[in-house]
Amino acid sequence: MIERSLRRIFRLYDIRGVYGSELTPDVMARIGLAIAHYHGGRYALGMDVRASSLLLSRALASGLLAGGADVVEVGEVPIGAMMYASLHRKLSGAYVTASHLPPEWNGVKLFRAGGDPMVGEDIARICEFFYSDLKCGRPGRYARMDLLPEYEEFLLSQASATGLRIVVDCGNGAAALVAPRLLREAGHEVYTLNADVDPQFPGRGSEPTPEGLRELCEEVVRRGAHFGVAFDGDGDRTVFVDDRGRVLTAEQAAIVMLEGMGYGEVVANVECSMILEELVEARGYRVHRVPVGRTFMIREVSKRGAALGVESSGHYVVWKNLNMDDGLLTLLYFAEAASKLDRVSEAVPPAYPVVKLKVEVPDEVKFRVVEELAEELASHHRVETLDGVKVYLEEGWVLIRPSNTEPVVRITCEARSAGRARRLAEEYAERVERMAARFREG
Repeated sequence: MIERSLRRIFRLYDIRGVYGSELTPDVMARIGLAIAHYHGGRYALGMDVRASSLLLSRALASGLLAGGADVVEVGEVPIGAMMYASLHRKLSGAYVTASHLPPEWNGVKLFRAGGDPMVGEDIARICEFFYSDLKCGRPGRYARMDLLPEYEEFLLSQASATGLRIVVDCGNGAAALVAPRLLREAGHEVYTLNADVDPQFPGRGSEPTPEGLRELCEEVVRRGAHFGVAFDGDGDRTVFVDDRGRVLTAEQAAIVMLEGMGYGEVVANVECSMILEELVEARGYRVHRVPVGRTFMIREVSKRGAALGVESSGHYVVWKNLNMDDGLLTLLYFAEAASKLDRVSEAVPPAYPVVKLKVEVPDEVKFRVVEELAEELASHHRVETLDGVKVYLEEGWVLIRPSNTEPVVRITCEARSAGRARRLAEEYAERVERMAARFREG
């Protein structure tokens, strides 16, 4: 009997749980069988560097094969190599990873052949198959592929900048397999931090938070580097540090790229800063907003042929969706931009203050609370309902979103002063609390 509680591992954008309790080899094998029943074909199967990834990858392969899907095992690679296999090799993709989460977590991210991430309804349907009466069919075929050399050659084909001094913090993750060597082969002077692969991520953890990047900031200044870069556990998120040792927001890094590589249409999620509109629209281009979630950004960049896609969490799509949100490709694009600027820091715009709050609201009413607020606010303000409700005000904006994973409504506010941002965030948090209380009383 399969525990019904396992439904929680089937998330909006991936499948994810704690190894040994929620995510066991038996569970992962059944996930593979469910994937094969939902969407068969030929799967490139890769993994990050977590201690449980090899075991779970083999279990996933057994399920895929038992369901009749073919498996091409590519081993430990940055997730950008999986994107390359999906987009350019036309293979479906299954990548065992928990991205930036702590070492005890693991999971799987999925792609259709041709580069479309499998999320949302896809994950929900896989969950349905997981709990259905699955049968093994004729086994699929198994093969291995040494993908890294081909992937690195692809990356190098985009690199023309040379001679920069760069500090790279690999976070002991999958980016360490490629990033330092890639930059040196491109002709850069490279200094590394946390560049030994270690499944426990002992250096600064698998998530590149500003608090965890102090050593990187100091090393950039000490080395007189042009910039620094840090990766998350699987290598799709990048955080940049300028030559003055300042951690850049995703939007500030995006402006550096636009200043160096040229402006054009930009895709950004609803949480991204208004500095994008101010600077992009001043040059005659538009910022196209999408819901939070890398998939929306990837699809919109591809649809519009936009110059750049940016997600507030540190995902980017560069060279008009050349390889989706590949952090290593983003690094090369940023290096190209930096090579065309006198100093990266001179292109960094000031960041506006941002305040984020969470309001506890029961799962059964949180979406209704936001819907009602959207109707109420629309009668007095300009609002956008792409993802929750975003209220545009003279002094900034407020975004109210129900969490997809917690009994919480998130409030994000950006304003031209820290005091105003705090007051607006607290004001709208109180509105959410009042609306939630109304539903509870009703």
